[in-house]
Amino acid sequence: MTTFEQMSFGPMGAAVSEAMATSEADPIGVWAASLSLYSAAISRTVRLDNRRPVVVWTVLAGRSAIGRKGYALNTATTILSKVDGLGGFIHARRRSGVSSGPSLVDMLSGLELDSVGKDGGLDGRAILVEEEWAAVLKTQKRCSKFSTLFRTAWDGKPLSNRTKKDGLQSVAQPLLGFHAHITPGEWGKYVSSSEALGGSYNRLLPVLVERSKLLPWDNKPQVPDTSALREAFEWATEENRVMRFTREAGERYDEIRAEVEAKMAELPELLASYMERAAEQVQRVAAVLASMEMTEEVTPEAVEAAWAFVSFSMDSVEKLVKDAASESGSTRADKSPQEMIRDVLKRYGGETKASDLLRALWGKLNAAGIKAAVEEMDDVEVIQEKTGKRGAPRQMYRLIDAEDRDQDQEYEKPTLKVISFEAAKPKPKQAPAPVSSNPFLNALHL
Repeated sequence: MTTFEQMSFGPMGAAVSEAMATSEADPIGVWAASLSLYSAAISRTVRLDNRRPVVVWTVLAGRSAIGRKGYALNTATTILSKVDGLGGFIHARRRSGVSSGPSLVDMLSGLELDSVGKDGGLDGRAILVEEEWAAVLKTQKRCSKFSTLFRTAWDGKPLSNRTKKDGLQSVAQPLLGFHAHITPGEWGKYVSSSEALGGSYNRLLPVLVERSKLLPWDNKPQVPDTSALREAFEWATEENRVMRFTREAGERYDEIRAEVEAKMAELPELLASYMERAAEQVQRVAAVLASMEMTEEVTPEAVEAAWAFVSFSMDSVEKLVKDAASESGSTRADKSPQEMIRDVLKRYGGETKASDLLRALWGKLNAAGIKAAVEEMDDVEVIQEKTGKRGAPRQMYRLIDAEDRDQDQEYEKPTLKVISFEAAKPKPKQAPAPVSSNPFLNALHL
């Protein structure tokens, strides 16, 4: 299980650790909120080497009261507000209640226009904080443009919207931070599958949170020393910074990408859709962490800390989606494992690969459960298909027709079969036997 200590890094990690002595919040929740606020604040000057923004969007998912979501955000805000310039950004650029695409463009466009002619050039930075995200999600569903514009803002690409009153509104360089709160129950109700498959939610890093401790009534929160974080923020915002992997960090990043894609291949499409941008999330978080060390080089240590946070988010998503599926009734308690396996095999025409069967039964049965159930089924056989001379054989599950079993009253379930699919050499064509001694008649017969 990933811990806060594994993802904590640099002066912000030290500040959060120190603040936790007098906070009931989940330290991972404080860390997530801090990453969103800090990354949005530095996004005008700090970018990836591919020109993508470094904004990190997080969501705290926890039950009301005992999740301490608001406590986590307040702790993060208290820490960062002690940093000169950072506290001013949070106060001046924090927004909420944006529930349509046009209102999103209008907000960011207004911020950019207000910065025209000022030192530093265009400044469209904003941090959208939705402490009652479920209520906003209900309204956002009514706007067909919101999801597309929201995704585009995370990508850092230009936004535009045309209205009858104001004409064309555009945002040349959207720099939008995002942080939201939701309960697990609301997640299942308002975070739609269609939006997830469309890519709306793979730009978010949801984390499950819960209260870390109960403190006495007279507890007084202590503000940690933020002098090191103040220096890091000044370094990050005084001029443009381009964050690049060191060779070792890049190699580790490639390993993480392969690990993420391997995990996605084993998951159902819906669940995998939440993780499609996990690799870039690691890159963004690592860049933010490296900037706190006042260097443009992203080190392997920063990548490891970033991966710890992103992998925790992936585990949180898996639990959220699984619980939502269970509560919606998609997991049928009245069906046995054997019945569920038969249903899946029938949907696949009586035969399917082991990986497809596992994917279809995700959240209901694991590989060991499927194996144990099939061992008790006399109408399902397991087949190992050899698809060539090299590589491991492919495992298949196949329904056996009842008629085939009824033909022999002493039918016994077949043992594991191995079928080879290596290409057989074609047999040479045999000439047909002559029908006549006359060559002319034989030619007519052919």
